[in-house]
Amino acid sequence: MTGPDAATPAEHPLLHQRVRDIASGCEGILTAVVHERHGGRLLRIAHLRPATGAAWTTAADDIAPALRRRGDAGDGAGSS
Repeated sequence: MTGPDAATPAEHPLLHQRVRDIASGCEGILTAVVHERHGGRLLRIAHLRPATGAAWTTAADDIAPALRRRGDAGDGAGSS
């Protein structure tokens, strides 16, 4: 899709990393950030995918790096 209402990809330093949605408190992998027009305004929308459940979107300004949990090796496997 092209034109003024098209969603266009945007760069983000946390792309493909585990992040926290500040608004909901949920965590997931940041899969994409796009520019979308809503009500005449251009917004940056973050797309997140949780480990289980449905993916969701939030404002790109409302995401932060996820806090490491005890035993989290950062590779999703945990530590033994």
